[in-house]
Amino acid sequence: MKRKTIGTAVIATLLGVAVLVAITVVTRTFMVAAPVVAGPPPPPPVDSNLVAQHLSQAIKFQTVSYGDGVKEKERDAAVEELYLWAERTYRYFHEQAPQEAFGSSHLFVWRGTDSNLPPILLMAHLDVVPVVPGTEKDWMHAPFSGDIADGFVWGRGAIDNKSAAIALLEAGERLAAANFSPKRTIMFAFGHDEEVGGNKGNAAIAKALQARGVHFAWVVDEGSSILKEPYPGVRKPIAFVSVAEKGYLSLELTAHGQGGHAARPSENLALDRLSSAIHNVVDHPFVSDLDDIQRAKLSVLAPYVPFGERLKLANLWLMKPLVVRDLEGEPESAAILHTTISPTIMQAGVKDNVIPPTARAIINFRLHQRDTISSVTQHVKDAISDPQVDVKALMESNAEASKIVDLKGPAYTFVAQAIKDSLAVPVAPDLMTGATDSTHYLSIADAILRFRPFTAEPGDLPRVHGTNERVAVEDLGPAVGFYMRLIQASQ
Repeated sequence: MKRKTIGTAVIATLLGVAVLVAITVVTRTFMVAAPVVAGPPPPPPVDSNLVAQHLSQAIKFQTVSYGDGVKEKERDAAVEELYLWAERTYRYFHEQAPQEAFGSSHLFVWRGTDSNLPPILLMAHLDVVPVVPGTEKDWMHAPFSGDIADGFVWGRGAIDNKSAAIALLEAGERLAAANFSPKRTIMFAFGHDEEVGGNKGNAAIAKALQARGVHFAWVVDEGSSILKEPYPGVRKPIAFVSVAEKGYLSLELTAHGQGGHAARPSENLALDRLSSAIHNVVDHPFVSDLDDIQRAKLSVLAPYVPFGERLKLANLWLMKPLVVRDLEGEPESAAILHTTISPTIMQAGVKDNVIPPTARAIINFRLHQRDTISSVTQHVKDAISDPQVDVKALMESNAEASKIVDLKGPAYTFVAQAIKDSLAVPVAPDLMTGATDSTHYLSIADAILRFRPFTAEPGDLPRVHGTNERVAVEDLGPAVGFYMRLIQASQ
């Protein structure tokens, strides 16, 4: 009888706990704040079609960065031609903001009347990636045509990143023509080699400004967009501002083995060792989890998702494993949860009948903020655990993950409000998985934010560095309006 009583008590207790958990989960779900309905965005201060004409012309300049010194002179000549065109097109801006050249990257400085106010920096880059040979036929419009058709401006750089560069120039031109006089100094940096690391462009600008004692209140560079379908079930556009940037690390793996004639293969083959090493690295992934950025992002999204999904987002204390699993189901969202591993290059023999004594591979890592170059390198060495495989960092372009901007600090608060006021969309923080030129300014800025004021649909992601790059004409006027508001409100 006593055992029965104890058993009944345990069951009752468990049922009580389950009911309490259920009540807590549902209550927290209903407590998610209803979204504030934003009114329609203000009318853009400029005709989008006019901006489209200017962007079309800018795309025609073939400012292609190939890397490794390939066709650098041709790229730089095209960039200089673009600057000459911009000087003719935006003469008021050029009168108010004198430019200084750093190689083929230019810094424009619009002096403010109050030298006690720290300056701000607005950035964009003018170089573009090459079109993959053989894919030209797959473009609906020629890659450097700048065609305006079907409501879009087409061509390489339409997304990355000439649209932002033109929008900045348009904003500066209209403010200068209206006799706008800033209190705070505003600088504009236009890079010519961002696609190959920016080491001759914005790196040089940042170094010079640091030597002059310049320190920015905040920097805004290219970054996340206004996504039309940012999360399953969300149909309302959400603007994402990247408040941190992943680090960059390339490790070279060199495997050693027995070389010789292909007719007498050895059991100690360098290629076998290399293949095994790569598999061991890939099979030992890094920690995947929600960080503070993603938690804040999901809290913004929660009011806009269907009830079942909202139940998970509102109760991460219980549902986090399910949310992480969902995010890991898509490559783009998975990448923001952890340090990624991408084998990119494998090299070995020089002749088809010769067994190479060494084999080489390069693995690229994009470092999450919880990892460092040192910790990732050690992780790889431990995963390989083979003394005949050397691991060496390729130092030229490596960078630690950036610091995270304070989401309650003045920079994020100010820029987020400017986006809401100008574009009438909710704003959420995010993590930048790619590299930008803004990384060169980390030591001379209180905050660096990465945002492009243009909309993007799920199908647009492959267009970045891919085929049929384009930007919507209707986005161009509002983008100019956003930059104008940002500049005016910063004073």
